[in-house]
Amino acid sequence: MFWKSTSSTTVPSPSRRPSISRDEHLKSYLDHPVLKPSTRKVSNNDTMYDTVFQTTNGFALILRVYVPSDGRTSPTMHMHGVRASHLWLDIRMKVIGYSPVSSDQAWRNANLKLGDAVYAVIHHFQLTPPSIQEITDQNLRKLQQTLSPSRDIRDNNHTTQARPPPPSYESSQQSAFVVNGRVHAGSNGDSVQAQEYNLEQFERVNRRPDCSVSDAEVNSLIPPIPSSFPELDDMAMPELQKIVEDPVALKSYVQNRTRVDTVRELKESIEKSNVDAATANLEKQDKVNLLCDEVEGLRKQLGEKVERYQELDRERNALTQPPDVDDAIRRLNVAKKNADNESEEIGDDWVESRGSDVSDFVRKFMESRLVYHTRAAKIERLRNTMS
Repeated sequence: MFWKSTSSTTVPSPSRRPSISRDEHLKSYLDHPVLKPSTRKVSNNDTMYDTVFQTTNGFALILRVYVPSDGRTSPTMHMHGVRASHLWLDIRMKVIGYSPVSSDQAWRNANLKLGDAVYAVIHHFQLTPPSIQEITDQNLRKLQQTLSPSRDIRDNNHTTQARPPPPSYESSQQSAFVVNGRVHAGSNGDSVQAQEYNLEQFERVNRRPDCSVSDAEVNSLIPPIPSSFPELDDMAMPELQKIVEDPVALKSYVQNRTRVDTVRELKESIEKSNVDAATANLEKQDKVNLLCDEVEGLRKQLGEKVERYQELDRERNALTQPPDVDDAIRRLNVAKKNADNESEEIGDDWVESRGSDVSDFVRKFMESRLVYHTRAAKIERLRNTMS
């Protein structure tokens, strides 16, 4: 449903209850009695949705909601299709002013259903509309032209951040809604010509985008220097003279300009984004330090294991590679000589001890001589292979 808010009802604080599953979050959003008719899926899976709404000053806006698939991570919300300034928006049009979605921990502690969170954010933007600098989405521009054909986008910028809905609005009961992609509007039952509203195709969004912001991106949000000042043309000479001569009057005049308000809001938005990013980094500093220490320990263990592996690999190569024939013959000669000396020692020991157990002597002596002759045969065979 494409609607205007008619009250300042706020979402009550959630009571203590078990953690909410992802399915419950989606159901609360997609089946929300107010949000459901104007909400549609814009991704190939069930992670991204757009909700169209109208502010109290008559502008149509789109809130794009990203619902992480893990169910534990905080959802993110962006104002889609526009460039605007607002205390709740950063330079990339991400909603940063709603505390329950400021971090994963805040989202878990809030124990708030997604439908209530989205409604609270939209309700806030309805009552305190952002200052629209540019409508970048073609379909949203067409929708705005359908709602207010003769209205200039700059008209929206005269709305201050604390401006309440006009009294006549609540009594008029004007409403607009979207059904199956078509927009209908009217205050007395009459409907305007249906305008087909096709949301742009799903764009792959990085969950953690690049935090760098180019100068061109900042400059695109800063209002251009006006070439003329129609309000000054309508002033009487005494008023102009006062602005020129009185610094206080000049400062008051400048501070009340819409473009100055826009630049101030942009400055505050950037400052808040920087503070939030710095605070988040500081909160994770201890965890990062622990991870660094753990990584350093693992790096040392890896170095030790690599050295041990290289040592074992060298041993493996020495054991598995074909031996050098000359080296093998040399080693067999040494071993043959040792076996010959061993058999001679067995015989000398038996003679000197005048042993009586001939069978034991013969067994040991024959074993030693067998080893000797085996090695001698191997040497001869290796030499034959070389010839």
